[in-house]
Amino acid sequence: MKKPELVVKVLLILIIAFIFVTCDFNGALHEVPLFNEEYWGEWIRMDTGEAWYFASNYRMVGNHYSTDPVDNMVRQSENVIKVTEGKGVSAKEYFLYASRIRNSSFEASAVMDDGSRSLFPRVVNVPKGMEVVVQAIKNGVDKQIIEAGDNGELTAQNIIAGDDYKVTIEGYEFTVTPNTDGDNVGTLTLTEGVNIKTALVPQSSSTDLMRLFSGESYDLTIKFTNIGEAVSKAMEYRLTLPPGIVITKNENSPTRLTAGDLQSFMPGQTRDVRVTIQCGSITDDFEFKDITIDTDDLDDKKWNDSVSLKVNKEKVTFNIRSNLAINGVVIVPNGKTYHFKTSFGWGSGVYSADVTVPKYLKDYLVVFSGASADTEAKYSFAVDKVPATDFDSYGLKDLRKYWPNDTEVLASAINYDQEVMAYLAINEANYYKVGFTK
Repeated sequence: MKKPELVVKVLLILIIAFIFVTCDFNGALHEVPLFNEEYWGEWIRMDTGEAWYFASNYRMVGNHYSTDPVDNMVRQSENVIKVTEGKGVSAKEYFLYASRIRNSSFEASAVMDDGSRSLFPRVVNVPKGMEVVVQAIKNGVDKQIIEAGDNGELTAQNIIAGDDYKVTIEGYEFTVTPNTDGDNVGTLTLTEGVNIKTALVPQSSSTDLMRLFSGESYDLTIKFTNIGEAVSKAMEYRLTLPPGIVITKNENSPTRLTAGDLQSFMPGQTRDVRVTIQCGSITDDFEFKDITIDTDDLDDKKWNDSVSLKVNKEKVTFNIRSNLAINGVVIVPNGKTYHFKTSFGWGSGVYSADVTVPKYLKDYLVVFSGASADTEAKYSFAVDKVPATDFDSYGLKDLRKYWPNDTEVLASAINYDQEVMAYLAINEANYYKVGFTK
């Protein structure tokens, strides 16, 4: 071999090795990740309402993908990132508030089925201690290895509720989407040939699976996906409902409601069963309701899976009023962050927004920020009642009652039955910790 050719081959090997070491799943090259794991997840930019999603080497703002770093970004607390653009008097400051971050968990169980139809049961739990790899689909660097428990149970920590995860067991891959903190994503069956995994999703964006309430009905879809390598031969399913859950409508099976037939479907194909579910009364602040799903095909191969609903007992509404449009968020404890912006109501003559969330006996964080010199505003808010709107009766100095409350640490403690009236100044944030008691 000639020496120049040897040099070229060595260089190619080094280049390829560098790519494998530094290239993440999105193809961006970085020796050091752009964003540390403390930023990973979805955040809400206060002054625009935009959703910012951080992974290791990219961020998404709305639908826009970027691999540019964000200068002057400081995480002030678990819930808050402060961003400063520019310098001096022209500097602009705004805040990002945690919407869905790595503070949740999900559960599952894993079983093995060799596909035989012998006289003896062949579906068994995976052995205790079997390694399971859980990897975020949006962020390949976010990977963890967990072990199966005594009965094949799995628990993944530090996940982002609402994101998709790939779960790999003994070479079998499953995609799951935990909808809320503590969600049970069902049973993962290790089997050859046909394999079925179910999931539960809303029929429209107006339904939030983190805001389901007892006494109300919701239109949801149960998805049956053939994740195996063979054609699924005409399947049928049966739903076993937990106490307090009723199916009042099933577009797939209008008469039987909790049972129905599915056509044959190809590997990778999904069949939808659109149902209306009514949530009954519950005892605790919230309860998880597991719907058991039994499925079998014409070859008598059977699956047992489940989908989970988090049903909340009560709701509360934060009513916000202002003399100009104002931005804010309501951060639900162990839940999600909801952005609001008051809009003008011609009948009332003021700007308003109402945010309805689950009621827990914990502290909520309510934050106002994002004002410029032209959009400073007087505002008021109250829980489950309309607050005062006589803003002209108050001078600016009259509205300093809750100052200083410009960081989460300095958040003003408010009881749920209090009413707040205050003023939001340029580049400021006003924090309130609203507590609920029995």
